[in-house]
Amino acid sequence: MRVLDSKELKEKINSGEKFIVDMYADWCGPCRVLGKVIEKVSDKLVSENHEVSIYKFNIESDNEMAASLNVKSIPFLIAFKDGKSVTTKVGMVPESQIMEMVNLI
Repeated sequence: MRVLDSKELKEKINSGEKFIVDMYADWCGPCRVLGKVIEKVSDKLVSENHEVSIYKFNIESDNEMAASLNVKSIPFLIAFKDGKSVTTKVGMVPESQIMEMVNLI
């Protein structure tokens, strides 16, 4: 699972790609725990040749980008489709809720 920088994240959004981005920070304990769940879901999507990808974005790398996406608390998941945020989840979420996000996009 790739960690995107601001430029790459903007390109993904503008391309209309279907994806989920995990907004995190290295110092965030819950982010590290959720990261393991996200990796499991990402691996599952890759193995099933799913059209939805999952990426990570470290909010510490660009606070302005995080703010522009209304990230007020982490961990924070955002699902994008056709260049728009479709749904979000804040905090620790189980694999089933991440899959619900995948199915929405």
